[in-house]
Amino acid sequence: MRADKICAYEKGKVRLESCEVKPPGENEVLIKTLFSTISPGTELAWLNHMENTPGEYPYYPGYSCCGRIEEAGSGVRGLAAGDLVVCNQIHCSRFTADAQKCTKIPEKINPREASAFRLASISLQGIRKADIQLGDKVAVLGLGPIGNLAAQLGFCAGAGSVTGFDFVEWRRVLAKKCGILRTEENGEDEAFDSVFDVVIEATGVPQAVNTALKMVKPLGRVVLLGSTRGNTDGVNFYRDVHRKGIAVIGAHEMHRAQDERDQFGHFRSHQRDEETIIDLLAQRRIVLEPLISENAAPECAQTIYDRLLSKKEPLMLAAFYWCRE
Repeated sequence: MRADKICAYEKGKVRLESCEVKPPGENEVLIKTLFSTISPGTELAWLNHMENTPGEYPYYPGYSCCGRIEEAGSGVRGLAAGDLVVCNQIHCSRFTADAQKCTKIPEKINPREASAFRLASISLQGIRKADIQLGDKVAVLGLGPIGNLAAQLGFCAGAGSVTGFDFVEWRRVLAKKCGILRTEENGEDEAFDSVFDVVIEATGVPQAVNTALKMVKPLGRVVLLGSTRGNTDGVNFYRDVHRKGIAVIGAHEMHRAQDERDQFGHFRSHQRDEETIIDLLAQRRIVLEPLISENAAPECAQTIYDRLLSKKEPLMLAAFYWCRE
C-alpha cells in the first residue's frame, strides 16, 4: 500500500515523497491520517540545523497527528476500524502503528484540533514538573504554542494567577482569546523582579533564562520548558540561584515515566499525559483550535515551513490536511 510523507532532504528543504505502508500486525493498527500539526519550534530547528540539533538528512519531521483506523490486528483490544485516534507520527498520509501507542478520542473533538495534542502534552509534563500549588503566582515567558498551552494548563493545575509575557502583540491577543487574560510585553521591568512562585521559560531564547531567574521569588521554581538554542551568558549563580534558594528544573519531554507502573511524583508516562490532554480537550478546559492558524496542503509543505520560519505574519500553528472525510 502506498502513502505520501514529508521529507527534509537537505538543510531548509522539504518535499513530498512516496513510501510503502505494511499491513498491520497482530497488535498494530492501520491509520489513515486526517490532520498532522507542525511543531514550529522543534521542526524548524531540526530542518534548519539550529544549535543543539543533529543536522542529519534525510529527516522526516512531525510527531503529532489525528487519523481514523482503517484496520486493526487480531490482537488489538479497545480499538477498532472506524475509531478516531491521535498518535506520535511523522507527517504522512497513512501509516501502521503499535496500537498501544494510539489514544482513542471522542467523535465530538474536532480532528484538526486533536492533531495538536502532542504539543499540549509537552507543555503538560512541564507543568507537572513545576509542582504548582493552589494559589501560586505563575509567569510564562513566551506565548508561542508551548507557552500558550503551559499558561492554559497552569490554571488547570491550580495557579491563582498566570501572566503571559511576549514581545509580539498578536501572540498576546491570541493568548487572551485562549483565556490567558493577564499578558505583558516585557518581563525585564523591575516591577516583576522576585514576584512569581513559578516562572516557566518557554521561548528557547538563551537570554530569557536570566529574565526568569530575576522574576522568580526566593525559594521559587524556574522551569526550562523551551529547548534553549545556545548558551546563556552572564548568569550569576550565587546571586540568582544559590542566595535566592530557587530550584531550576529542566523539563525536556523525553524525561517521563516509561510505563504507568513506573510513575512517581509528577512523572507520568506519555500515554497518561496524552490521555489527560484528550480529557481536558473534551471538557473544554483547554483549547487548541485557536492556535491552528490555517490548514496547509502537504504539497505546499515548503511554503508553509518558510512562512513559519520568516515570522512575518500572525501564524502560530499550521496543520497539514491529508484527507477530507
